[in-house]
Amino acid sequence: MFKIIQQFTFHHPKQIIAPTLWLFLSQAFSILPAILAYMAIYLLWQAFYPPYMLDIALLIKIAVIGLGYVLFQYVVELISYYNTYGRAYNDTADKRIAYIQKLRRQSLGFFSSKESGELTSSFASDFANVEYTMCYWLPYPIGVGFFLSLSFVCILFFDWRMAVSIFAMLPVCAILMLQIAKVKEKHGRQVMEAKARAATQLNEYLHGMKDLKAYHRTGSGFDALEKAFSDLRRESLREEAVAGSLSTLCASLVKFVVPVTAAVGLYLLLGGTLTILDFAGFLVIATKLTEPALTLVSSISALRGMALSGERLDKVMTLPDLSGEDEIDYGDSYTFNSVSFGYTESTNVIHDVSFEISAGALTALVGPSGSGKSTLLRLMARFWDYQSGQVRFAGKELRSIAPENLLSQVSMVMQNTYLFRGTIRENLCFGNENITEQQIIDACQKARCHSFISALPEGYDTVVGEGGATLSGGERQRISLARAFLKDVPILLLDEPTASLDADNEAMVQKALDEISKDRTVIMIAHRLKTVRGAQKILVLENGRITQQGTHNQLVKTNGLYSRLWELQNLAGNYTFKQS
Repeated sequence: MFKIIQQFTFHHPKQIIAPTLWLFLSQAFSILPAILAYMAIYLLWQAFYPPYMLDIALLIKIAVIGLGYVLFQYVVELISYYNTYGRAYNDTADKRIAYIQKLRRQSLGFFSSKESGELTSSFASDFANVEYTMCYWLPYPIGVGFFLSLSFVCILFFDWRMAVSIFAMLPVCAILMLQIAKVKEKHGRQVMEAKARAATQLNEYLHGMKDLKAYHRTGSGFDALEKAFSDLRRESLREEAVAGSLSTLCASLVKFVVPVTAAVGLYLLLGGTLTILDFAGFLVIATKLTEPALTLVSSISALRGMALSGERLDKVMTLPDLSGEDEIDYGDSYTFNSVSFGYTESTNVIHDVSFEISAGALTALVGPSGSGKSTLLRLMARFWDYQSGQVRFAGKELRSIAPENLLSQVSMVMQNTYLFRGTIRENLCFGNENITEQQIIDACQKARCHSFISALPEGYDTVVGEGGATLSGGERQRISLARAFLKDVPILLLDEPTASLDADNEAMVQKALDEISKDRTVIMIAHRLKTVRGAQKILVLENGRITQQGTHNQLVKTNGLYSRLWELQNLAGNYTFKQS
C-alpha cells in the first residue's frame, strides 16, 4: 500500500492525509442518524414498560439533534469534497506540470526508446487514473478501513456475537477481491499496452496521411491501425468479462451481510439472549455499514488496477535528470577529445572523434548521409550524452554544465523547421515577453521574412497551423532564422538549413545566414559544398570518423573524400534528366 501511495503522490505521501481524514469523518458522522434512530426507538419502547412514561423532552432533543445533523453533515461533506476532489484536481494539475518538466529534462535517448503513443496515452489515461485514485480509490480504503475497524471494536463491546455476524463476510470478500485484483492487474496491463499501441498507430496514421493517400492505403487499407484497435477492443472486453463479473459477485457477498445479521439476530432473539430492541438496532447498523464495506472491497480491486498507472508514471518521475550543475556566463567554443557515441550499446555511430571548434569561426561538417554529422550536432547541444571521451564547452566538461545553462548559450536551426500552432509573433518570441516590436521587425528583416509576413492577412498575428503547415518550407526556415536572431546567443548550430529550398528561397536564406553568423561561432552541416567554401574549418566525416579537416582550398587539393564529393557535385550540376 505504501508503495502505491508513494507512486501516486509522486513521493509526497502527506498529500493523502487530509482527504483520508475527512473521508473518515464523513463516514463516521454518516452513522449518527442510525444511532439517533436507535435512541428514539429505545425511548418509545420504554413507554410500554413501567412506569409507562415517555421522555418527551429527550425525544425533542433527539429530533433537534437530527435536524442540526442535516446542516452539520452538509458542512462536513462540503469540506470533505474540497479536501478530496478539489485537492486531488489541484494536485493532479501540479503533477501533470511536474511530469512535463521531467520529460523536458530527459535526453532524446529517452524519447527514442518510447513509442509515440505510449507517452500520449500515459499523459491522458494515467493522469485521469491518478486524479480519480487520489480523490477516491486511495483515501477510501484507508479512511473507510479505519472506520470499519473502529465500528467493529465498538460493536464488540455491546455484543461480540453480533459484531462477528456483521463483519463475518468482510474478510471473505477482502480475500476474494485481492485474488480478483491480481486477475485485473494482469488484464489491465494488457489493456494498457493495447491502448499505447493503438495511440501509436493512430498517431502514425494521422501524420502519414499524405503518403497513405498517395499509395491508396487509407481506411481499411491501413491494416496496422485496424489491428491495433481490434486488439484494444478484445483486451478491454476480456478485462470486463473476467474482472467485472468477479467484482459483481464479491459485491453481492458484501450485501449478504444484512441477511446474515438478521439470521444470527433472530437465532439469539429466539434463544432469549438478545432483546428485540437490540436486534432492531444491530440490523439498522448493519444496513448502514453495508455501503462503506462495499466501498472498501471494491477499492481493493480498483486500486490494484489503477496501480499500473502509478507504476508507469513513477518510472518516468524517478528517472535521473541530465547531470550538470556548473554555470557559465559565456561559451563560444567546443573541444572534442576521443569521443565515441552510439544510439544503442552494441553499435557506435561516432568513433574516437577529436577536433576543435574555434570561437567566432564558421566550421562546416560534410560527408555522406549517415556519416554522423547530425549526431555530432546533437552531442554539442547535449540532446544525447556520449559514452566515452570528453567534450569541453568554453573550457568546462560538457556534462558538468547545467543543461538549461548550456542551451541558453546555443541556438539551433534544423533542416525540418517546426513551428507551433499559434501566431507568428508567438513563434518568434517563444515565450520571451521582453522582446519589443522593433526587435521582432529587425530580426525578420535580417532573416528576409518581414516582407512576406507583412503581406499576410493578420501580419505577425497570423495564426499558423500545427508544425507551420500553412507556410511553405522556405517561409518556415526564414522564421526559424529570425527566431535564432532574437535568441542572440554566441553559438549557432545549423543542420543543412537550405537543403530542401528552391533557388529563390535558398538565396534569401543564405543571405540571412551570412547576416546571423556575424560575431558568432557557427557549426553548419552542409551537403552542398559550395555553401561552405568560405568556412574557416571543414570537418569531413565518413562512417562516424573524421577522415579529413582543413579549408576548402586545402581539401580539394588532396586525394580524399572531400575532393571526390566536390567533383561529383560539379558533375551533377550539369546533369539533365532524360526520359527514354
